[in-house]
Amino acid sequence: MKVGQFELDEKGVLSGPAAYMKEQGTAKLDRILAGNDAGFNAMTAVRPDIPVGQMVLVALQTDYAGWVGMRQMFGAARAR
Repeated sequence: MKVGQFELDEKGVLSGPAAYMKEQGTAKLDRILAGNDAGFNAMTAVRPDIPVGQMVLVALQTDYAGWVGMRQMFGAARAR
């Protein structure tokens, strides 16, 4: 299954953008798996009908979009 830049294969192997995963994504995934990510917990409570694997991908894609946006913003600010 794939959501945006993230994929979970049939063996349960997660893949996504390497730089994001190294800098922020692995920590995000660890919080999700530990039950310590309030946004993810709220999302699964509201939509228990959506498979957890798909919810994980959505959470990572959403966080990734914010990460990309912040990097672009800081890059533009440095260029001034």
